[in-house]
Amino acid sequence: MSKHIFWIASYPKSGSTLLRAIISSLFFSTDGSFTFELIKSIRTLELKKRLNFIKESNPDNFLSLDKLSVLFDYWLDIQSKLNLGFKGDFMFIKTHHALTKFKDKPFSIEEYCRGYLYILRDPRDVAISWANHANISLSESIDFLTNDLAATRWNESLSALIPKEVQPALILSSWDKNVNSWTQNNWKCPKMIIRFEDLVYDKENMIRKIINFFYKNYKFNSLNLENKINKIMETTDFNKLQKNEKEKGFSEALNGPFFRSGKKDQWKEVLTKDQIK
Repeated sequence: MSKHIFWIASYPKSGSTLLRAIISSLFFSTDGSFTFELIKSIRTLELKKRLNFIKESNPDNFLSLDKLSVLFDYWLDIQSKLNLGFKGDFMFIKTHHALTKFKDKPFSIEEYCRGYLYILRDPRDVAISWANHANISLSESIDFLTNDLAATRWNESLSALIPKEVQPALILSSWDKNVNSWTQNNWKCPKMIIRFEDLVYDKENMIRKIINFFYKNYKFNSLNLENKINKIMETTDFNKLQKNEKEKGFSEALNGPFFRSGKKDQWKEVLTKDQIK
């Protein structure tokens, strides 16, 4: 098996978009300037088009992919180089999926893992951000974050053959189980755990730590690094991202602006004592 996937993983609304903006600017731009188009360089795993191969090999299963017992039979095939359309040995892939198993069938395996960055955020702030993103109440959002069976749907894609009524599940699990699955496993691949709050409030230092991580583990280097860091800082500034979204839109937005606040400790002024508990 091939260690070809480098994961950018997180629970939803925990800062993975900012992290992807930084990573894509670092690896896929010449001068560090971020654009929304650039973020597409880091592909999402859970796109329905990745399931098309199942229709040819097993049409009955193809129409039953909303059942976990069927979907988990194919997880490793979904992540193969062939299905991901990749020939190299280092591919950035984004996921919110918990690193979990279903009846001893794993979401992924260490033998596929080139490494990963996992970003986590204070769940009290995640609850507020998820409520706005999903257009639900704070109480519903908190119930979702504390639900071990929490799941969302895969992203639609124009080239997907799967019928719209068949909705495969992206298993998030609860916030704590998602976090623990990625931060407390025994995988030996290089990994770095990042706090959203550090990435926002100590950005330059964190960017340098990320650069050092990639150099230490993969000998990745970049020309004009200081200029690149300055450009990344400038073009991934939250106010800049908000302005660009307002002017150009952002494909990942659902209910209102995607870049809504980006601050820590919002929960102190928003949540009740019972909700905090």
